[in-house]
Amino acid sequence: MKTTLRIIPLGGVEEVGINCTVFEYGQDIIVIDLGFGFSGSDLPGVGWLLPDVSYLEKHKNRIRGIVITHGHLDHIGGLSYLITRLGSPPIFATKLSCAYIKDRFREAGVRGIEIHTIEAPKQFSLGSFTITPFHVVHNIPDSVGFAIATPVGTIIHTGDFKFDDNPADQKAVDKKALRRFGRDGVLACLSDSTNAEEAGHTPSEREVSKIIKGIIRHARGRVIFTSFSTLISRIGQVIFICQKYNRKIAIAGFSIKKSVKIAHALGCLTVPDKLFIDLKSISSCVDKNLLILAAGTQGEERSAMTRIARGQHHLIKIKQGDTVVFSSSAIPGNELAIHKIMNGLIDQGAEIMYEPVLGMGVHSSGHAYRDELLEMLQLVRPHILIPIHGEHYMHAQHRELAQRAGIKRERCFILKNGNVLEIDEKKQARVAPKKVVSAPLVVEGGKIRILKQDIVKMRQRMAESGVCIISVSRAKKKQGKTIEVMFLGLFVDKNKIFETRNKVQKLIQRYGLSKTSKIKIESRLSDFLLNKIGKKPLVIIV
Repeated sequence: MKTTLRIIPLGGVEEVGINCTVFEYGQDIIVIDLGFGFSGSDLPGVGWLLPDVSYLEKHKNRIRGIVITHGHLDHIGGLSYLITRLGSPPIFATKLSCAYIKDRFREAGVRGIEIHTIEAPKQFSLGSFTITPFHVVHNIPDSVGFAIATPVGTIIHTGDFKFDDNPADQKAVDKKALRRFGRDGVLACLSDSTNAEEAGHTPSEREVSKIIKGIIRHARGRVIFTSFSTLISRIGQVIFICQKYNRKIAIAGFSIKKSVKIAHALGCLTVPDKLFIDLKSISSCVDKNLLILAAGTQGEERSAMTRIARGQHHLIKIKQGDTVVFSSSAIPGNELAIHKIMNGLIDQGAEIMYEPVLGMGVHSSGHAYRDELLEMLQLVRPHILIPIHGEHYMHAQHRELAQRAGIKRERCFILKNGNVLEIDEKKQARVAPKKVVSAPLVVEGGKIRILKQDIVKMRQRMAESGVCIISVSRAKKKQGKTIEVMFLGLFVDKNKIFETRNKVQKLIQRYGLSKTSKIKIESRLSDFLLNKIGKKPLVIIV
């Protein structure tokens, strides 16, 4: 029986984030990226989402390496949590990505992992796979895609990319290499789909730079600038513009401070002498000569921007005349948190720069729009398209583009996390009937747990409808049982509490207090409360 190539996305094909794709041939496995994702308001209490790597754990002795496209957390954030579970395989990444990975390993106390620096277009081999990195433009330097030569054919993994022929701080995408791959024959292309529904071409970083320049130049007072901590290209533009217009920079947020330090040490960011000042010194700086570079563009709970917006930051208080620039797009699920920050800032007298520019904040996406996605397909001319990085409605848009590029619909595979796509030597592809994942992992309080839907539903119910706690204790002598009723997260008057206590007493008399009886009482009382107070809280008998 001839061996087939197996492509298995463990994350990143049903959401934005949690990117992780497995390639398997014979006894060899390689993994492209191992990221995490934001949990969103639908998962209360959850910090991060991680891919379900149980399949890889079962076959960890066959993993030849983990290969990284770039240093954003949705591509490397899962490494520090999961690398030892996978048998500590070697990691292969570009210079800047290696630095970010090592830094996260230091924080997590992860030791003994081989980390190898790769550089486009130098080939390297891992078992049955020969990998050629190629430059792509993203909003972090040192981003690459991969041409992966397998016994079945060549696979292109684009990584996160956009086409920008004149980028501010990077090399342009190596289109010559892509054409060469296309001429030689590409079996399948796994392509970034995040902006597949956006018409046209992604605005250049140089256009964004012009807008930022105008804002900083004309701002009457301080500028508070927030962006992703690893958006090094944008931070570099801010540094250059501040130097030109004599604005000092103070950093608010450990993540940005660390990111700037790492990028500067590797030569990916120029930091002029004496341009940066300590945050404690901002009161001595003239407002029009100051820019504060702040973390928390997505409204993270303990971030600098959230504390500033709430008036809780011990060093930064909003003044009339402050201009706050949001230089990022909202990660799906974070919109409400971002709007809360903006409302808080406006209420304190700040002017907000968010949506008026480029249709999505003072920002240019690092992900290709429709014209660029079509160009990528025309360059590499794949037999098969596998849309990645995004949700299925994005993938469906990408599939339409593929048909315009001459790829038949039946050769476009919209996969789910854990699907196994098998491709044989005759280029025949099929999705195996059985998936290899069940549920994503979650990080809670620094610990990794399986995402259990019953717990999630209970938390959601508690958040939406509150909790009713019934305390039953045996009274002294022969006075029966004492029943106390407490409502949490609900407005309930004394009369309703009295009625609830009486109802509980009747239910106990009818059913008793065995384990099975308690379940019945909790269910009956929940229905009773829905009728009385219009909510169906979680009922707990103790």
